[in-house]
Amino acid sequence: MSLLTNQPPSLLRRWGLAALIYICVWLLGYWSLYSYWHYPYPGRWLLLAGLMLLVALTILGRNLRHNRRADNAPLLPTLGYGNGMTLARGLLLLMLTGFLFSPRPTDPLTWLPAILFTISRLIDCFDGYVARITRHDTKLGAILDIEFDGLDLLVAVLLGIQYGVLPFWYVVLAVSRQLFVAGLWLRSRAGKPNRDLPPSDNRRIIAAYQTGFISVMLWPVFAPPLSILASWLFAIPLIFSFGRDWLAVSYVIDPASDHYQRVRSAIKTFFEGWLPLAARLVAVSLTVLILWRELPTFPHWQPYFMQIGLLGDWLLPVLVGLFVMAAICVLLGIAGRVAALVLIYLACLNIWSGGLNWVENGLLFSAASIATHLGSRWLNLWQPEEPILRTHFGKREEPTA
Repeated sequence: MSLLTNQPPSLLRRWGLAALIYICVWLLGYWSLYSYWHYPYPGRWLLLAGLMLLVALTILGRNLRHNRRADNAPLLPTLGYGNGMTLARGLLLLMLTGFLFSPRPTDPLTWLPAILFTISRLIDCFDGYVARITRHDTKLGAILDIEFDGLDLLVAVLLGIQYGVLPFWYVVLAVSRQLFVAGLWLRSRAGKPNRDLPPSDNRRIIAAYQTGFISVMLWPVFAPPLSILASWLFAIPLIFSFGRDWLAVSYVIDPASDHYQRVRSAIKTFFEGWLPLAARLVAVSLTVLILWRELPTFPHWQPYFMQIGLLGDWLLPVLVGLFVMAAICVLLGIAGRVAALVLIYLACLNIWSGGLNWVENGLLFSAASIATHLGSRWLNLWQPEEPILRTHFGKREEPTA
């Protein structure tokens, strides 16, 4: 292959090992699915996964020359543990791709696409960190991370649309980064300047919530209209973030101007102060209302858990205690984002067991989602999750203000 010419033998051997592992997993995956999935879907999986295998190995092969810590640094002879983890994400990606253009698999494969994407997202939380602490952070690793992130998200969104849990327009958000980069390229080709991205203390958080949301939407327990409501709630912050960034880099607004800073301060006061505070109050009020209607006989929850075979004498009291504790934490701002996730589950449980009621469980879902996204900046007692969300682990730098 021409893309592998002039590469050091040590890196060629590692590319060959990666190719061997990819091919073995690809064939093993087909063999495993053949026993559980009806014709012609295993063959379709083999073809689509094989195409993604070629894409992943091409990305790796074309960029081996960037396996160095700086542009003028010597080429490193090994790929390192961080890149190894990223390449493992590539394996999960090729297996996930195979499920495109086929019906959602039934038992025992129903959860497999969601599991593949979720594991990939978890690895993504740590591969860069491992690369930095082992002093093997390279441009190759950055390229692999960006390319696999984009492909992973696109495939997952296409599956969500295919399974009917995401609206078709969500595919635009899946390629929003690529569209952003293409827009910058077109501006450069037209001779127009591009400004650097302005600092943001929420950009990484929004991206993290976006991938987490897509992962959850692939779980086979979600369906419209709840999934469509969730799509809008999680799309709006991403649209706002990309919109602000585009206006800044295209010189429509000046992030350094006094006018921009005043407007930004007013917007942050609303979206990080008043709105999450109101959402917390609404979420807690609706939690009390829903629990009041379910206690003490649980007319909706008990039949639901009996239907799915999970009902035990301990389960409902434990859930009630969990929801009460979460409501108290949301109200007082004690690990508010995490507690709001519990109230999201309460809303989902109420919807699954009794149907969607827009002014009760639907509104609770919306309010808890807002509280999860925006946190508890006002009237909070303890926010242990904030440093975790805002810290780039393994890199010695302060979070952007």
